[in-house]
Amino acid sequence: MSKHLEFAMFRSHWIVFVLCFGSIASGQANPEHEKMKAEAETAYQQADFAKCKELTSKVLAQNPKDHAAMYLRASSRVELGVVKRDVAELREGIQDARESLKIGGSSEVNYYLPYLYGMIALANMEDKKEHANVAVDVATKNVLNRTNLKPEQRANVLYQRAAAYIHLKNLNSAIEDYQAAIEAFPGHLGSHVGLAEAYVVSGQADKALQAFSAAVETFPENHLVYNNRGLFLQQQGKSQEALADFNKALELDKNFAVAYTNRGYTYQAAGNLADAEKDFTRAITIEPNNPLFTSLRGTCRLSLGNTTGAIEDYTKAIQLAPQNPVAHADLGFAKFFSKNYAGAVEAFDEAIQIDPRAMRYLNPWLLWSLVLSGKPDTVGQIAKESEDKAEKERDWIDALVLFLSGKLSEQQLVNFVSTTTDAKMKNAQLCEAYFFIAERRSQANDKTNATAFYKQVIQTKATQLSAYRGAQYVLQSFGK
Repeated sequence: MSKHLEFAMFRSHWIVFVLCFGSIASGQANPEHEKMKAEAETAYQQADFAKCKELTSKVLAQNPKDHAAMYLRASSRVELGVVKRDVAELREGIQDARESLKIGGSSEVNYYLPYLYGMIALANMEDKKEHANVAVDVATKNVLNRTNLKPEQRANVLYQRAAAYIHLKNLNSAIEDYQAAIEAFPGHLGSHVGLAEAYVVSGQADKALQAFSAAVETFPENHLVYNNRGLFLQQQGKSQEALADFNKALELDKNFAVAYTNRGYTYQAAGNLADAEKDFTRAITIEPNNPLFTSLRGTCRLSLGNTTGAIEDYTKAIQLAPQNPVAHADLGFAKFFSKNYAGAVEAFDEAIQIDPRAMRYLNPWLLWSLVLSGKPDTVGQIAKESEDKAEKERDWIDALVLFLSGKLSEQQLVNFVSTTTDAKMKNAQLCEAYFFIAERRSQANDKTNATAFYKQVIQTKATQLSAYRGAQYVLQSFGK
């Protein structure tokens, strides 16, 4: 159930002077339509994508050939799809982007940007390389081979192609594209931060810090670059330096919701849960329809022992992004810790139905929730999948499932941990092993030994894990 925020994103690199195109069909501008498009562009820049979509849809209902309105609607739909993890919305945005190119002409270079961004987002959501490959091909063959591109246009497209390369794990090409974008247009903010992110992903921490700091030096009055460097520093375990950057970002923009959430997350990691909750609440006040912010506060409240508040936040997050499996998983954990095992079964099952591959880690929790809810006869299929695997093909999830279904002993489960060479992974597995051993001991009314194992869970200090939080609930050891 661990979470982290992403680096702040940059929308301004693609919405550029939309209103200069005017009305297309009649050759004369429609004043009412121009007014609505101006309001739509403002709404987009303010991240009110739903309003942008609504306004442009009204224009297009009367003039379906207004390619500027189509471009704006494409952009808003792509953003909505990304924020809500709504593949259907995202695909509609991509289709709008294709249509804007069709009716506006391929000469409108900016119209390629929501299409490219949409295809890359689709690749990330569906985990399909072919979408990213399409983005690379279109950027390379349809745009970047042009000799008349303006420097900023070239930088914008290179930025998008670099993101596609990131998905394809071609980090060297991504770094080259970000560097080329900066060379073409030194003021391209997204590429400065994208370069730093690429170094992070490639494990080049020193170069990443240099790139983040170069972005700060290039844009000393920009709140985004301080936020993004702060997040990198937080991930490097440099909490105080990270807090200084988040504070600077908020000094530059007191309504920067992402910096509040990042600072809140840093407070939470340091055990300062009260200040963390305040920051998450502030972010939600600024952006009430952002499901990630609501979910983060839910996790903070869960760590404080406030299951009622956590369940309220997770339920709201699901309302905002119903197809996000993580939100359903979070709700499942909150219900599990509040001993609503039937509710946990429902939430875990929904998460797995949405994304079986990514949510497979929930199988032990689903199985154990079924047992605790009085339905042990229904766990057979979950256990069978793991039991049918050859022993050498079983992973940690399989080991937990087999232990909870009585197919492995406590010693065999702990022995499985010893096969892990990564120290951090070994500690996490021990945390989960101790928790589920304690759960089975507790179910067998061996309370004394169960408590001892729960205490061993806490000693792992694996605070990011649901097993750790589960032990906190049993021991009533909150605020840590």
